[in-house]
Amino acid sequence: MNKKITTDKKLFTDLKWPLEDDLPFLYANHFSILDTGHEVVLVFGNFIPTGLPHRSQEEVESYSDQSEIQPVAKIVMSQNGFKAFVGLIEGRIADTSEREKGEFSND
Repeated sequence: MNKKITTDKKLFTDLKWPLEDDLPFLYANHFSILDTGHEVVLVFGNFIPTGLPHRSQEEVESYSDQSEIQPVAKIVMSQNGFKAFVGLIEGRIADTSEREKGEFSND
């Protein structure tokens, strides 16, 4: 019986995602990326600006000590996982851009 031996380090299989109904929805309007050399750390946060309409400059300045981003989630990814994630986002941006071009064309 001959067994096929491969040196390919990639393993492709159909992975199944369970329902993620029990995961919380988190809102973030800011994020930072830290590259440790081995992994990539994504930190997502929420910032509510104090300079909202109908506030005086004095009111805005009085809230300056509260102008911090509140972290809501930290995700650690492998370098390869992060590259795949970035590729997925780039593809989504390209798809969205193409769709928007079609919506605004005069054809």
